[in-house]
Amino acid sequence: MPAPLKKQQYIYDEASYGTVRVYPGCKAQQKIRKKKKNVFLVFIRFIIASAFLSLFVYFAAPHLFTKYFEPLVLNHILNRNLKLNIEPYVSPHLNYLHNSHLFGQNLIVPNQKSTKTIVPIITSGEFTSLKSQLLNLFAKYPKMHPAVYVWEYSSANEVAINADEVFPAASIIKLPILFELFRKIDRSEQDGSNSTILSKKLLYNSRNKTSGSGELQYSPLNRYYSVDYLAKIMITHSDNSATNMLIEEAGGKGAINSSLRSLGMDKIRLENRLPDLEGTNKISARQVATLLYNIDNPNFLSDKSKITIKEYMANVENRRLLQAGLPPEAILIHKTGDIGTMLGDAGVVYAQNGRKYIVVILVKRPFNDYSARDMIQQASKIIYDNILKM
Repeated sequence: MPAPLKKQQYIYDEASYGTVRVYPGCKAQQKIRKKKKNVFLVFIRFIIASAFLSLFVYFAAPHLFTKYFEPLVLNHILNRNLKLNIEPYVSPHLNYLHNSHLFGQNLIVPNQKSTKTIVPIITSGEFTSLKSQLLNLFAKYPKMHPAVYVWEYSSANEVAINADEVFPAASIIKLPILFELFRKIDRSEQDGSNSTILSKKLLYNSRNKTSGSGELQYSPLNRYYSVDYLAKIMITHSDNSATNMLIEEAGGKGAINSSLRSLGMDKIRLENRLPDLEGTNKISARQVATLLYNIDNPNFLSDKSKITIKEYMANVENRRLLQAGLPPEAILIHKTGDIGTMLGDAGVVYAQNGRKYIVVILVKRPFNDYSARDMIQQASKIIYDNILKM
């Protein structure tokens, strides 16, 4: 009895323009299987290559573009001051999910929780005579609107005039930026990561260059400067370009504001990079004084950070405000602020008789009215003379 025929399969043969019979196991059938297998492998390779290319474009390409191509090729070799914004295309979700904004970029910043705490200023009474003298002085300057906070260490007495009112910060905003930077340095040293240390080098480029106070804006671009140098000139020379670099190093606007809120400093807010000529960055006299009070708090700053910060603040170049009302033997660590609508100074005074007091004077004024400077100088002298008599 003849063997049964094998099940037939049919394919279209382009050579014969017709249908031919193909039996399982024959060479034609093996070629079909091999061809199907090759197509499957090509498809898998295409998927893998597409995924790799997508990941590269999403993560690596923007970093390489902004770090190397843009500053080195566009701005250095071609000598063109160009800034191409590719963020909306590679990270469209940031348009509606961001909670911070820094140097024209949307950012997602986690809430920064700190294990260290801030201590509020505790008062035992008021310097009524000193307050009366200051109010009499301010009455002579009806166009000025001042805020004053004074607190003396040994008596714990205070003077508060509009101390909780929110004022434009000007360059006094550099104090909370400085403190937050050093708190980050302390944390990185404690956990051993050394992600931010004083010797760390930061790149100065066109993104951070800005006008206003400071000499860094006139320096060549694409050079590296240490955190220590940048922090020093931010305070001593009130350098705006250095400030913008350190805002970024401290975690950005969102992280700084989050930390300030966690410390109860809700009236201090960093809204914009420097120079903030419109006065959108905010402070209050009492809360700035509270930050100054906590320089000596070991649960706020390490001893090493405290010493470095005091060294910066003791060498501020602007001596035309609080310093001008003090005798030569008095020691002042401080930070000044000056924009068209606000003039101020905030610091700690070490008096000749061993007394020590915090003083913050902020003045809203008609645009660039230098009567505010005279008023601050006279107020500083009145405060010092009263403390000296204690």
